[in-house]
Amino acid sequence: MLLFKSDWRSYPSAIVDTQTTNETFIRIVDVYRQMGIANRFWPLALIQPELQGVDPHGPDLTLDQKIKIAYECRYNIWYFLREVVRIPPVAGPVPRKYECNRGNLAMVWSFLNNVDFALIQPRQTGKSVAADCLMVWILYIAASNTRINMVTKDDSLRRANVERLKKIRNLLPKFLLSTTKADSDNQYELTCKALVNVYGTNVAQSSEAAANNLGRGLTAPVSQFDEGPFISFIGTTLPAELAAATAAREEAEQYGRPYGNLFTTTAGKKDDRDGGYMYKFITDGSTWNEIYYDAANKVELYTILKNNRKGKKNIINGTFSHRQLGKTDEWLYNAIVDANSMGDAANRDFFNVWTSGTQSSPLTPELNAKVRDSGKDPVYNTLSKDMYLVRWYVPEEELRQLVKEGCPFIMGLDTSEAVGRDAISMNIINARTAEVIGTGDYNETNLIRFANFLGDTLVEYPNITMIPEKKSTGQMIVDSLLITLPRKNIDPFQRIFNRIVQNPDERPDDYREIKKPMHTRSPEIYDRLKRFFGFNTTSDSRTVLFTTVLQEMAKRAGDVVNDANLITEILGLVVKNERIDHTASGHDDAVIAWLLGGWLMMFGKNLSHYGIPTGTVMSDVKRQGVVADPVKQNEDKYQAELLEKIEGIVEQLKRRDLSEFAIVKMEHSLRAAVAKLTDDQNDVVNIDSLIESTREDRRVASTPARRGLGTIHRGFGAGDGYRTIM
Repeated sequence: MLLFKSDWRSYPSAIVDTQTTNETFIRIVDVYRQMGIANRFWPLALIQPELQGVDPHGPDLTLDQKIKIAYECRYNIWYFLREVVRIPPVAGPVPRKYECNRGNLAMVWSFLNNVDFALIQPRQTGKSVAADCLMVWILYIAASNTRINMVTKDDSLRRANVERLKKIRNLLPKFLLSTTKADSDNQYELTCKALVNVYGTNVAQSSEAAANNLGRGLTAPVSQFDEGPFISFIGTTLPAELAAATAAREEAEQYGRPYGNLFTTTAGKKDDRDGGYMYKFITDGSTWNEIYYDAANKVELYTILKNNRKGKKNIINGTFSHRQLGKTDEWLYNAIVDANSMGDAANRDFFNVWTSGTQSSPLTPELNAKVRDSGKDPVYNTLSKDMYLVRWYVPEEELRQLVKEGCPFIMGLDTSEAVGRDAISMNIINARTAEVIGTGDYNETNLIRFANFLGDTLVEYPNITMIPEKKSTGQMIVDSLLITLPRKNIDPFQRIFNRIVQNPDERPDDYREIKKPMHTRSPEIYDRLKRFFGFNTTSDSRTVLFTTVLQEMAKRAGDVVNDANLITEILGLVVKNERIDHTASGHDDAVIAWLLGGWLMMFGKNLSHYGIPTGTVMSDVKRQGVVADPVKQNEDKYQAELLEKIEGIVEQLKRRDLSEFAIVKMEHSLRAAVAKLTDDQNDVVNIDSLIESTREDRRVASTPARRGLGTIHRGFGAGDGYRTIM
């Protein structure tokens, strides 16, 4: 099967059929091109070039052509979907060609790589039909001695599913089918006895015992669960099925037959028994990303998926919005109106939002909608040598330019044991705009190797300040970085949030020491002060994160959250027992990483020590719904120039060669400039603290160890006298 770029070598005569009449396949390859995917031509693969331009439904096919078409369908599912399958018309007499999109191709490609796949799409976008076409191919074309099990929530859906398969089968060219009158063809089961294949159906059970018995009986290599969040006792049936089918899948792998599990559904309710189980089951998986297509082979694909997921199971969460599927906002609006859908039902059916029923969100409906509508695709992906994926939401060229300009980035890091129960989440924010520009979720990993990945990231992006949560394995990760970063001539105190910099007045001797050049410090300083690195999570600090920071980040940056995982977690927050938390089936790892970055922007002090210039934090946050005011624009420009002037004076005041007269004159100018700052900058300046900070810098610069070796930090932050007010 043509799946990876290297697979083309197995079919030396294969071509890219750019003359196909199915334009959706031409378009999808161009979409992959725009996404920078190298392995993008497989949807147009044609193993036998002589079939190019041949209509498989044509009335005058020769026997030789029919044989070649049958062979092509068997070994090239992309040809089968592109040229052969026809979709029964909903209205009118003419069947439609298969319309490929990012969702259905991702599902088929992943299934053929034996990776379980959950396809979540808005209603009326064809997720069930896509699965039906795959099942028809397995049942009547590709497999032998194979059973397929389909489980859905009720008998009406079961009958509808079987009826769709029959119609699709009946629209295939007759010479491709080897069915006879002896084959089952009812509302519950379909067979192809010539190939010894069976398609069986099952429905939800009304008791836990019956659900367990159902699951234990599903010993097939291929299973599809349709509308899983609405299947009673799915949390009993599914684990039993996964265990019962192990031997069947192993045998299928041994003999090169298809195997795996598909989950097709709309979003459900997180706070009920069945919806909550499926929500966690699906969102624990690896988020779909087209970069998977560029894996070298199945082994590398599995490594990528293993390192970049939240839970233990190898499953892909393929959630696609209407825009990702090529549908317009106008289409969505009309679909919602036609369905007379509203509220939570509309969120589930058309926006892929898992709702929380009676539990209330800590955010207003308007803020939730703002966050929900901010979702977009990563525009650039990086994959480390150890297969850690970072999803970037700015183009590569723009990212490099921001780094070159020294635009400050803040990396929030929610740590965990990374052993399958919980994930490490990383969130990178542009401190100027508060936009989420990079994200990652990691599990089942070696923490030392992961810490090395973080170290490499801090080297590659010298404008990143990291703020890790001080819990679980956070200290281990920090300990590793305290060893590796100095070896790379990177000062951990300037790159990792720490309480020495945050509160210099509490430990003035330590603060003076860390301001000295690295090579002049005692080697034991990192062991002695390591406990001060990271954000300490307490009941009080968690309350600040999930109240003040959450509300302000949603208000100011809810429209630039971007990442689908993060959006899902934010929308999944609920108020329970007067405390904001995720549901029992949910996660908040990505939320915490996001809020840590927000906390540093709001409450971080002495930010200049990390190289974050004064006035840059949230300086370019969009004011939603505000009409541009020329007077306000001029004032903002003046304030920005004033901040630059203040910053320049501060840098001058740090010099050790100033005369007393020059110092007095500069301090007077500094006081005058600070007095002109407005509250619109959201900064309150303690001018005495600011001046004392420059005096301390001069004292440190005057010591023998410092002379001639010091560097001037860019800008000044909250600890230089500034405190951010949100």
